[in-house]
Amino acid sequence: MKNLISLFCIACLFYGCVHVKNSDSVRCKVTPFRLSDLSLLDGPFKHTTELSKKSLLHYEPDRFLARFRSEAGLEPKANAYGGWQAETIAGHSLGHYLSGCALMYQSTGDSRFFDRVACIVDELEACQLADGDGYIGAIPNGKEILTQVAKGDIRSQGFDLNGLWAPFYTHHKVFAGLRDA
Repeated sequence: MKNLISLFCIACLFYGCVHVKNSDSVRCKVTPFRLSDLSLLDGPFKHTTELSKKSLLHYEPDRFLARFRSEAGLEPKANAYGGWQAETIAGHSLGHYLSGCALMYQSTGDSRFFDRVACIVDELEACQLADGDGYIGAIPNGKEILTQVAKGDIRSQGFDLNGLWAPFYTHHKVFAGLRDA
């Protein structure tokens, strides 16, 4: 991912739509750098970033966290989002959202995103503590079903694991969001 971001940013520098702070020149060597070391100039990328900020701020973290809380035996603070969040892939959207907020904070310094990231991480910790053994998840009966899998009780009807659509993808998205946070 860092290499993709670096390549994207080098292309932006070439086309004159970003400015690297504290730099008199830009070397052609692709190297990782912090998003906070970059600022977008007026143009399509800055416009897209502003639209992304509005979109991210539109979502309600407590709605993404609702199924995590209920699976941990806690009362949800808001109604859960529907769609895939009501299926056996529940939770992955929180991971994407957490990544988006973490990266937006890093790239813009807007403290609203830091606050959302901190809130989500704290809530996931509360869910983990409430569960008692370190598990966090939003998949309905996910812990029970993954315990079956861990014991070797594995069943599939083609595109599932013991009735779960993509449990490891879902957990990966949450872990990726935590990594980005």
